[in-house]
Amino acid sequence: MATHLRVLLFGIILTACVFPASLLAADPAVIQRPPVQKHRFFDARNVGVMSISAIIMAADISTTRSALKVPGTHEANPLMRNQGAAIAMKTATVGAGIGIAYMLHKSGHHKAERLVPLFMGVPSAIAAAHNAGIH
Repeated sequence: MATHLRVLLFGIILTACVFPASLLAADPAVIQRPPVQKHRFFDARNVGVMSISAIIMAADISTTRSALKVPGTHEANPLMRNQGAAIAMKTATVGAGIGIAYMLHKSGHHKAERLVPLFMGVPSAIAAAHNAGIH
């Protein structure tokens, strides 16, 4: 009798381990994730973040030009020595930030889409702060 009880208990435990837990759970139609709040790409927050990025890039160009007027200073980046090239490079950086943010928006990464333009502006903000200290 004890052997039959052990076999029965073993069968119940084996069935519980092998049986998919999702079949024991509630109906999947009843359990739903909260709806994702969708927003337009050019909403107020994104426009603000992208504007901050563009302002940071403009500050970098402006402070670099004013720092280069000080005798003995020179532009360390050879690609940025020409003002037209510097403006084109900063414009391309802002455009790339907007493009990457748009791809993140389309893939549903809404928090990351707001951070990308700011992260792309950090090196320019550091450069602008450094250049502002040159007298």
